Amino acid sequence: MATRLSRIGWAMVLGLVGTASLELTVRLDDWAQFGVPFGAPETSLDELSVRDSLGMHARAGTQFRQFRINSWGFRGPEVLQPLPPDAIVLVTTGASETFGLYERAGGEWPRQLERRLGTECRQPIVVLNAAFAGMSLPTVRQDITQRILPRHPRAVLYYPTPMQYLGADLPTAATPTFAVVSPPSPWRSRARPRFRDAIKRAVPVPVLDLVRVLDTKRTRAQAKVEARSAVPIDRLDAFEKDLRALVGDVKRAGIEPVLVIHRNRFAEVTSAESQRFLRAWERFYPLYTGAAIRTFDDLAAERTLKVGADSGALVVDPLMALRSSAVPAFADFTHYNDAGAVLVAAEVAGKLAPQLCRDGRLSSAPRR
Repeated sequence: MATRLSRIGWAMVLGLVGTASLELTVRLDDWAQFGVPFGAPETSLDELSVRDSLGMHARAGTQFRQFRINSWGFRGPEVLQPLPPDAIVLVTTGASETFGLYERAGGEWPRQLERRLGTECRQPIVVLNAAFAGMSLPTVRQDITQRILPRHPRAVLYYPTPMQYLGADLPTAATPTFAVVSPPSPWRSRARPRFRDAIKRAVPVPVLDLVRVLDTKRTRAQAKVEARSAVPIDRLDAFEKDLRALVGDVKRAGIEPVLVIHRNRFAEVTSAESQRFLRAWERFYPLYTGAAIRTFDDLAAERTLKVGADSGALVVDPLMALRSSAVPAFADFTHYNDAGAVLVAAEVAGKLAPQLCRDGRLSSAPRR
């Protein structure tokens, strides 16, 4: 009996030592790869956001893997304070395509834009990336009013995600809260989510694709609806209305609005790879077919051009650069890889630099 208890005790000790060793290894790896502080409490991307009296936005002074939020609450490195008197401050905003998901640290298109403009203008350029994954257009409007405009940037660059208007309900602004927001506990395991991600990556692509298809079917069955193939024009109208309101907010503050058109990977939809990514896209908007989602995105691009032309806002369309690229530009259906982020940054810089570096002003978008 004593021998059995001794074995159980040793097994428990070995289990605790093994668990602690794994946790230590993961934290050391995060520090070595990404510079994450050893005691950083964040274990997921979601924990880098906060909802407070200003609405929903990135949580200042946090980091998860390569995703670093500076002390001002923007993705990227700390900002030199005070700013040089000749510095040009730009703010980029939007959802995950602008925040950056798959790029290396510093490879997201707003950070690359900062480097390109700094080289071309030969004067200090500061790009504040106010985007965060999942931010709806109304929430972005709220963030512009509460956090961005008070910093008096030269221009606000907005990259919309029109498909957010294909949800069951129209997007709304995040409800502010005045409750005290506590940071996450530093005692949670960072090893557990790492193993979960590793298991997911190990699943064969056909199996993962089947799981996504079944998940989409289950969501549709629970909602008791068939996938809609027609594009909802009323949702396009709602997107355009909110976009016009955002441009108006920025212009009334005496700041230049710049619209960067949302694009996706689907130059064609016949290949097995394109079909797989289209099914993955459907999982996020299960009320509509992949063809309807793709068409909605294309029509929203036309509405974005129209808003820019009507309001005199500069519009940048990266479509041709993305389509003509010799290497893949997307990591999934809409999010960029390193190569895609380079192309978007180059297109935006190409439109901004000739005027911004000369006199700091941006011309109106051409009438279409």
